[in-house]
Amino acid sequence: MKKSFIGTWLLTICWGCLTFSCNTEDSIDSTSLNSNHCAITDITLGSLIRTIQSQTSSGKDTTYNTTLSGSLYALYIDQYKGEIYNPDSLPIGTHVDKVIFSNISSDGILSYRTANGTDTLFSRTDTLDFTHPRTFICYSYSGKAKKEYTVSINVHQVNSELFVWQQQANAHDIWTDITLQKAFYKDAQLNVFALKAGQPVCISAPTSSPQNWTVTYLPFSSFNPSNIQLLHNIFYMVADNKVMRSDDGIHWSDSGSSLVPDALTAHSSSHLYAIKDGAMYVSADGAVWESDAVENASHLLPASHFTSVWMPMSFNSNFEYVIMGGLLQDGTTPTEWKKVIDNKDSNTEPWNYFNAGNDITFPYPSLPGTQIIAYDNRIYSLGIQGDTLSLFSISNDGGRTWIPQSNTYLHPAAIPASNFSWTIDKDKYMWIFCGGSGDIWRGRINRLGFKNNQTSFTQ
Repeated sequence: MKKSFIGTWLLTICWGCLTFSCNTEDSIDSTSLNSNHCAITDITLGSLIRTIQSQTSSGKDTTYNTTLSGSLYALYIDQYKGEIYNPDSLPIGTHVDKVIFSNISSDGILSYRTANGTDTLFSRTDTLDFTHPRTFICYSYSGKAKKEYTVSINVHQVNSELFVWQQQANAHDIWTDITLQKAFYKDAQLNVFALKAGQPVCISAPTSSPQNWTVTYLPFSSFNPSNIQLLHNIFYMVADNKVMRSDDGIHWSDSGSSLVPDALTAHSSSHLYAIKDGAMYVSADGAVWESDAVENASHLLPASHFTSVWMPMSFNSNFEYVIMGGLLQDGTTPTEWKKVIDNKDSNTEPWNYFNAGNDITFPYPSLPGTQIIAYDNRIYSLGIQGDTLSLFSISNDGGRTWIPQSNTYLHPAAIPASNFSWTIDKDKYMWIFCGGSGDIWRGRINRLGFKNNQTSFTQ
């Protein structure tokens, strides 16, 4: 058994000489022996065991163990507070009752506090229990100084990948006669533009109290919620043969556009896109429009039920792409288009049609009322299946393929809806508003709600 750290400073020096592996130098010279420096300078987790809960092909719950590389989860050292921790918590099910460090360096002699309160010399081969924070102590080689650290190995207590849903206050009296709708999040407010009993309305409520809905009737004779776009915090739409704009969704004014598109169909981070007589147009302000290039399949541009997203390209933030979907003139056939944009130069590609032929195993969804949304660096699709919401389909490849999701990402089963709209708020919650039933659901993937801890310490 190791001796306790209750001896003289001379004993500390002896231990230091015998355990120079804790120091980055291969030997300890006389200067080091007289040093009052004492600090842990680097620390890395070794391999860990993780128990994963899963399901068999028959749907039965099962578990299995796997090895997790602890070095993927950096430990940060806050010298000011004397704290060491991993800001990116280990996945749920990781065992931390037998932790080994693959590397630990210090200026001084390193020890840790045992359960009975004594300090004992640390060895790299030690296996320690970190189900609770542990105290590490670094002693200077001179024996005149020491520094204590609270070392915590954080493990998620919830499944970070689980999509957790809560039903909000039912609004059946408001949504029962909604036939078409589109939702937006703006300035801590939920805004749903809809046709309610055939009348155009804006239904709004703060995210902090989604039971307090305000219904405002809008004075338009021609109104289609699917063509409303939100660009630079301003709403735009085509209504009553004009391009209209609004700061709040309630009060609208003429944008002064010389072009009156058939519909606004999409937007990027900087521009609006519209269709006019089977051709695409682009505008930065809803007033001045230019022709936008389309590959030679313009007869397959959407004519109704417009839905779109834009996302930055992962390989270069100067680039982004827009996915635009909808239905053809027959009102039943889905169509999908993509445009790549270089925001640094004028080199942008034309709109390209995504062929939904036999060469694509999982094409753009063809369910009624399909809408797409950008979430968690992917594109989600949702539609109506019978009298309920469909399951999600998700595209990880920029809209090329749409994979039906596994149980991990399911929203609650069989949510009744005759139509729906959805949006994402600033806290990464997904809101779904169900026409007919009035059900309102809010969900989020757990890890998107985790807070970022401080990871840089300069003083």
